[in-house]
Amino acid sequence: QRYPTDKAYFIAKEILATERTYLKDLEVITVWFRSAVIKENAMPEGLMTLLFSNIDPIYEFHRGFLKEIEQRLLLW
Repeated sequence: QRYPTDKAYFIAKEILATERTYLKDLEVITVWFRSAVIKENAMPEGLMTLLFSNIDPIYEFHRGFLKEIEQRLLLW
């Protein structure tokens, strides 16, 4: 009878691991890539705004989503 619960827990842990990886990838784009582009002045401002205006909200959403997943797994 515990098997479905254990299976669900391991699925949730896999989702957590995937979300952490995805957030790190988004961080590379939103923090490191943007910093390098700004430092090198490698892209016009309008293009940077266009590019990052869509990525920033996704990054912020997933930061909160990851925290929520972590909190729920702590209470499992």
